[in-house]
Amino acid sequence: MPLISSTNGCGFSRGQLNDNRTNPNCKKPWRGIRLGDTPWTNKIAKQLKAETDPLLKDESTDWSAIEALWHPYVEQGEIEAQFQMADAYLDYGFDEGPEKDSEMRNLLRSAADKSHPEATYRLCNLCAEGAERDEVLLKAGELGSIEAQRDLGALYATGDWTGPKDPALGAEWYRKAAERDHPDAQYNLGFMYLLGEGVPPDPAEGLRWLRRSADQGEGFAFRLLADLYRNGYYGVPVDAKEADKWDEKYRIFNPEHWAKDKEAEKTAQSGDAPLDN
Repeated sequence: MPLISSTNGCGFSRGQLNDNRTNPNCKKPWRGIRLGDTPWTNKIAKQLKAETDPLLKDESTDWSAIEALWHPYVEQGEIEAQFQMADAYLDYGFDEGPEKDSEMRNLLRSAADKSHPEATYRLCNLCAEGAERDEVLLKAGELGSIEAQRDLGALYATGDWTGPKDPALGAEWYRKAAERDHPDAQYNLGFMYLLGEGVPPDPAEGLRWLRRSADQGEGFAFRLLADLYRNGYYGVPVDAKEADKWDEKYRIFNPEHWAKDKEAEKTAQSGDAPLDN
């Protein structure tokens, strides 16, 4: 069976950081801003988020429009506002010159120094690869950054960092993010249960996590579930009806990839060429 990785179309696999910033050739998709969980957030930030997200989605938006929303609260010392404004600037490619770049980086560091989980995670992505970045990432995960927890799952599972390879710890970190409904972490945790990697093999538990991932629209979970039920891999009972259901969801999710997969399957079945991994 080919290993099906949860990728974003930019060459990242199950064992790599889920972060498009590491690939300069990949255009970063719009994802909206993240919110923390503070009393101030509950009162004000949701309103600001509702105003900011459409602006970030529009590539013609000037930085001044974003700054005008958040700056008054930054001036009041609100940590969440500091993070949100710095993150919007750095994450969406605004370029207002070196002075503004430095200001936003310092603002992000200020929020991270106050133990803001997502600011700490964002800060680690400004660090060069190596021990310092990995230490900041670990701190972000311990503070509760869901993205950091997902990344730590991948890094412990593969050993592709300065820390140790420890699949059991990888599964623990994936679980932290999966239980908070991170779809990619759910996908990977499910896959680990199928493989018996870092956890005892458990097809039923693997399917449970894959379904939770698929329920959130994770397209690669659709594909894997279809393959599992179609072929009975990893102890999953064959179920043509379930296979067809997930295959149709995958077709709707990504018709181009679905068509390529079907063509590859036909080629492999004819004996002309092996199925691509």
